Amino acid sequence: MRDNMKPCQHSLSDDVLYKDVVVIGNGPSGMVTSFMLAGNIPHLKQIPDDLPIDEMLKIRLQNLPPGQNLLEVDLMALAEGLEGRSQNPIALLVDNLLRPCADLGIQEESLIEWRYDVEKQIEHVVLGRGPPGGAWPTFPGGVRTLSPGAWLALPPHAAVGAGGGRVPARAVAAYCRRYVQACQLQRYFRSGVVVTSVTRAPRAGPPCHVSCPRAANFWVSGYDKSAGCGFRYLCRRVVVACGAGDRPNALPPRVSRRAVHSLADVQRALQLLADRGDGEKSVLVVGSGVSAADAVRLARLAALPVRHVHRAAADSLAKLSPVAYPDYCHVYKMMLDGPTGNHPNYTPYPEHIIVDIEPVTRETSLKHKEEFDDETLQPKRVKLLNLVTNKTVEVTANLIAVLIGSKPDLFFLQTNFNLNEMDIQKECIKCMDKKDENQRLCFLKNHWNNLKSVLGQGIQSCKSRYLNYSEINGNTDTKCLETNCNERKLSSDTEIDKSAVNCKCTHINIIPDSDKKIDCDCQPVNPYSSGIGFGVDPTKPVDGRSNPIAIDKSTHEILNAPKGMYALGPVTADNFIRFIPGGAVAIVSHLHREMKE
Repeated sequence: MRDNMKPCQHSLSDDVLYKDVVVIGNGPSGMVTSFMLAGNIPHLKQIPDDLPIDEMLKIRLQNLPPGQNLLEVDLMALAEGLEGRSQNPIALLVDNLLRPCADLGIQEESLIEWRYDVEKQIEHVVLGRGPPGGAWPTFPGGVRTLSPGAWLALPPHAAVGAGGGRVPARAVAAYCRRYVQACQLQRYFRSGVVVTSVTRAPRAGPPCHVSCPRAANFWVSGYDKSAGCGFRYLCRRVVVACGAGDRPNALPPRVSRRAVHSLADVQRALQLLADRGDGEKSVLVVGSGVSAADAVRLARLAALPVRHVHRAAADSLAKLSPVAYPDYCHVYKMMLDGPTGNHPNYTPYPEHIIVDIEPVTRETSLKHKEEFDDETLQPKRVKLLNLVTNKTVEVTANLIAVLIGSKPDLFFLQTNFNLNEMDIQKECIKCMDKKDENQRLCFLKNHWNNLKSVLGQGIQSCKSRYLNYSEINGNTDTKCLETNCNERKLSSDTEIDKSAVNCKCTHINIIPDSDKKIDCDCQPVNPYSSGIGFGVDPTKPVDGRSNPIAIDKSTHEILNAPKGMYALGPVTADNFIRFIPGGAVAIVSHLHREMKE
């Protein structure tokens, strides 16, 4: 904490910065964590006798003195027996204190008072790909939130927007920008950067005090997108707050390369289609959840015919109240009405899937080529299969929007890998009848774009003063012992050069092009982005809803990671902003206890 932030005799090189905590992700999870790390401490107010909250919770709170520092009490004991829409007890507890009686539709004053204590500051940095707000600045501005504005506010500020009802995404994005400035957190935020690895830091000797670089446990490496240079931090603790929407779920490549997978891309594409005057146009939406419903609404607002391909209507739409969510409930009703519903500009295809797509050759202007890939807006013939009748039907669409959920991208947690150890049999099932060397080439060809996006900077890093110690894979002891390691190529028999794989730098120049073409329909997904090993079920990919990161509920430490790594927010199944502050309270409370000890 602040009394430990004093000069240290153990200095670092110019390209390394030391922080006590590195927070990965600058959305609401990273913002509220930074607010508390900056020295803002929650204290309990006087509990009114007539407050209609959980009776056992009220008794436990009234046994605490008013003004009690909540970071110094047993939060799990306070949270015992609480129920709600979070599976994390401290998240439920803090939500009950910040918004008492919220689920009853009653707006009561918060039971928490925030006090700034300069002695409680913990030096940290918040790293994000874009501006503060995470994914919110990327959403179409007019799309309205599921939660009311009163549930979107981060402590200590009031509701987002006026009136307390649902608010447009642009209001939440603006709120996030103002939050960082109002809380004076600008000096902690570093935007426009991509984290490529989090690795263990070797101990060079005993630290001289708590904030000595020798006390660090982790290297956090990455690159700055605007400056075009690398960076690395040495830190004691890492907080994973990156959200759960970085990797949209996709259909097989023959479909996904001709489709868009985000509402922002849907909105831009619809604008381009609406501006065109070249004949009949239509949109095909795949999905049955909230995002797919938003795409349907956006297309109909643009006066474009919509064909909606889905399985059964999602529970997420069925559970919404018609009074609070008339827009989504209208789409849900259209889905239930089926093809006989006779709704303008809407044709549903329930229990259908896409089985084939063929582009319709057509001239495309240079302007449109610059905005979107040819295959994205070009007319396409789409063959659909009815899963009930087993019959097929062909439709034509200019735009295909695939909105079937998303997952977090946790590649930075799993960068110490060897290409020889990749399980090609599992990643490339459809190529199992090929020869072994063809399987390896097929895997590299189909995963090249994902590997290149993360390792592209690393390939050139042997010449960079920032990354010349191969910190992409956490090696910081000596320079690469192999000469020209970044110039090694696949040999003619498609086997990887063993010396390149075993090279300490491991910056392999993988050339996927080959004269021998192999047809493969593998999913072009980086196998190391899924976070396998970190979930509640470690054998399955991490999913913010069905398989969140496994954490210690009392501290939010990641169970299947080295000590000192924490997670909160959507990656731990807290998909509503109202529950995120509880995760930050659990983390900061544990950090204060450990630093005191």
